[in-house]
Amino acid sequence: MNFHAKTTVLMLSLCAALSAPMLAVAQDAPLDDAAFVAATKTLESPPGRLSEHPVLRAEMIRMVGYARGNYTAGGTLIARQVFDSLRSQFDITRTMLPDGRMVLASINPDQRGAQRAAVLFDAQRKIQAVGLVNGHCQPAVGDAAPVCLPDTQAVLTVFLPAGVQQGVAAPLLVWARQLPSPLDLAEPEERQKIATVEYFVGEPGKPGWQVRDVPPRFPAILKPFLLPESEFNGSSSGGKIIAPAGLAGMPVRTASETAAAGGAPVPDADMTLRSYATLASLVATYTELAKGAQVEEQGNKVIFSGNYAGGRYKVTLREQGKEDGVFINIASWRAK
Repeated sequence: MNFHAKTTVLMLSLCAALSAPMLAVAQDAPLDDAAFVAATKTLESPPGRLSEHPVLRAEMIRMVGYARGNYTAGGTLIARQVFDSLRSQFDITRTMLPDGRMVLASINPDQRGAQRAAVLFDAQRKIQAVGLVNGHCQPAVGDAAPVCLPDTQAVLTVFLPAGVQQGVAAPLLVWARQLPSPLDLAEPEERQKIATVEYFVGEPGKPGWQVRDVPPRFPAILKPFLLPESEFNGSSSGGKIIAPAGLAGMPVRTASETAAAGGAPVPDADMTLRSYATLASLVATYTELAKGAQVEEQGNKVIFSGNYAGGRYKVTLREQGKEDGVFINIASWRAK
């Protein structure tokens, strides 16, 4: 599996979009709606989904970390909500600003553009801010649909790196007022309007899991394998699921899974995380953490197997998809 080649292709395609020549816009033109629209172009040859690009994904995580929030979906990873709102490959727009900066934007096609995001780059093509148009959606309760603000009360959430002033993100306020074509079909009184603008400065150093998420029987010697820059996804102990809560108490394996395992013992404890780093970078990280481990590639999985004082362990890295990140399962078996 050529991890580096796949990442390089994605980075090159994004670089092509970033390095396009500027449109002719007067340097002293005010940044109003008309000037913004005149400088905006829909990419005819899109470089792939923006949500897939390692550069954007890494910068978003660097900005907000693995925090959760209620924006386009309730109680889920903020970065994931932004990625979902950049998913459409065929609705990517590029706006070249008079001062050399650029806005690259797309929409969530499932929501016809009601949820959309934009990335503001400086003249050197470093990310300055990210904007997300959303409805402050609250977590769904039971089978009920999530509760979100109506389109006429939409929110623009601007994500900023620490130390960056809010005024830097002014182009994103203009961008948010420009409705993508699917939303133009609504009646004027029902069209989306930005009623609130809010700013969010992330804490990228804050871990995406907490000490209470670590299951009983998990060996302390393996805790360095639990990367802080990752999202808690599930755990088990003693053959029973602990998390997610909806499955708590159920066996780790179904009868058919037990048969397929051919008598292999279930882990005494395991924990699953999800990272939005590239698989290649995670392989490099665990190569360093699990020195001396046996490494095996199985399709979209990379497995590290080794021993520790008192037992053995297995770290499985599974790439779910370019947009869905990499699942990291750390399992341990005590010596009998």
